[in-house]
Amino acid sequence: MTFTLTLTIGAALLAAWFDVRLEKLRPKSPAKGLTHALISVVALIGIGALLGAAEGVPKAVVMAIVLGVLLPALVYALLAGFWMMRTLAELTGSAGR
Repeated sequence: MTFTLTLTIGAALLAAWFDVRLEKLRPKSPAKGLTHALISVVALIGIGALLGAAEGVPKAVVMAIVLGVLLPALVYALLAGFWMMRTLAELTGSAGR
């Protein structure tokens, strides 16, 4: 439980850092932001299937999958979520209040 929580908080902090640091990469339209969000959901579903198929493999391999595949996908999903929240705030006119 502690590792899962730490991994998620770390991914959220990385996603927030990427959002602030690489602001030029933010999607310019709501459609592009939605596309990123959909891609990230598909990636997380695929990784869930990959981890489910990793039953019975050594723990080192599972940890490599978690840190090498799950963490970047989780960061991307959270970053896409930040982008969508920013886009929705801009569309409703509540950005910068």
